[in-house]
Amino acid sequence: MLKEHEEHIPSVSLASLRILLSLLSALCVLCASCPLRFVSCHSRYTIVMERGGMMRDDAGMSEIDTRLWALAHASPFGERPDLGRMRRLLAHLGDPQIGLPVLHVGGTAGKGSTATIAAALLTAAGYRTGLHTKPHLRRVNERIVVNGAPISDGDLLALIEEAAPAARAVQPTWYEFTVALAFLHFRRIAVDIAVIEVGLGGTYDGTNVVQPLVAVLTNVGLDHTEILGDTVEEIARDKVAIIKPGCIAITGVTQPNVREIVAERAATVGVPLWRLGDEIRLNVLYTHQNNSGGRGATFHLDVNEREREHLHLNLIGLHQAKNAALAIAATDALSSHGLTVSDDVIQCVLETVSIPGRLEIVAQKPTIILDGAHNPDKIDALLAALRHFSMHRRLVVVAAFTRRHDVTAMLARLAPVVDHLVLTSFAMYSDFGPGQAIAPDELAALFATFQPRGTSEVVPNPIAAVAAAREWANSDDCVCVTGSLYLVGAVRDALVT
Repeated sequence: MLKEHEEHIPSVSLASLRILLSLLSALCVLCASCPLRFVSCHSRYTIVMERGGMMRDDAGMSEIDTRLWALAHASPFGERPDLGRMRRLLAHLGDPQIGLPVLHVGGTAGKGSTATIAAALLTAAGYRTGLHTKPHLRRVNERIVVNGAPISDGDLLALIEEAAPAARAVQPTWYEFTVALAFLHFRRIAVDIAVIEVGLGGTYDGTNVVQPLVAVLTNVGLDHTEILGDTVEEIARDKVAIIKPGCIAITGVTQPNVREIVAERAATVGVPLWRLGDEIRLNVLYTHQNNSGGRGATFHLDVNEREREHLHLNLIGLHQAKNAALAIAATDALSSHGLTVSDDVIQCVLETVSIPGRLEIVAQKPTIILDGAHNPDKIDALLAALRHFSMHRRLVVVAAFTRRHDVTAMLARLAPVVDHLVLTSFAMYSDFGPGQAIAPDELAALFATFQPRGTSEVVPNPIAAVAAAREWANSDDCVCVTGSLYLVGAVRDALVT
């Protein structure tokens, strides 16, 4: 019977289906009264990582990249930023940040994961949620996300053209311009909440023009010392500037001297402070990874005496349990502004959330893990997670680094534990312009000074470097790609199918 009527069945191409799904997704984002504001507990939350993208010129730059760099300049390396230019740019654009409901997330490490988990929770609870994080892995669109979907090429190009006169008048840095575009987009589509990750420091970061409902400071360590200061105390005093009158402050810092600085700031501006270990009590029952693919952590969490038991987190690493705790506390704080997240939604999201490039397992036999750790604290967290979770015989690392971070300390941490190190490079435009990767030969010479336990080699091409690591490794070894999220972005498409 079906065959008899086949000629009456319309033929729908895969491309047509994709277009239809894109249109439906866009309608759900744009329509404030859309009844379809839910997230299935059976679907994995992750930022959509589009492969390919726009046509690129011979230099590898897309049309979006070309337009952005024509209107903005690289951030000067080592120069203390200033908010004057950022405020002028936003004034030209109608000050879209004023009145924008913001969850502001800063810290030395974990702020991107904390922001992403918080955005996932709020999206799943039915709120139109904007998310701005940095850096991006492959495309700048990833810095302007709504409900898990990066801004489309067409919408981003339209925003750039609209903001072009303001950019020509002010001449912002590339980072300032992209942050301003995020604010403009979130204002235009009337997000219920914008989750904004701090770029660098706090006081003079381009995002520190908002008036947050909640401000989160994940932790404080030594990074960007050429700008923020040489001690954790100096860096802390810079970072706490995101805590402003009228917000609720949340922190995961552990050092007693830094906790005092955070508490002093909260008292000065007259806001409540929720601290991990005090108002926020985290009890990690166990962290796990097994041969059937199960991984993550199980924990109890008490936020201001609101208890939640046996929460299961899909992400690897004890540090991610801490990040999740801070994200949940942030959503609890937002409930005073009418943004409530149920315990069912929290459990659903924690069980399914995925963050590309953060302890992301992309292959087996050998296991290949992508992690964009790019400062000593993050390398420490990565190695701790690998020690705890890994059931592998040897550790093979593919690494590249930029000049803005403490490469000496990171290589010193890798030297005693890595069985084989493949040093490589990447070609990527960062906020500081092109050519930020350190030459792998230079890295190899530095690594040799630490009398490493294992061997090393230089393979300048990042794709070839991963291939070399796989060839060196046995099926029961672990290959970890780390040192820079830009390196992770350069190899991820080739590894993720």
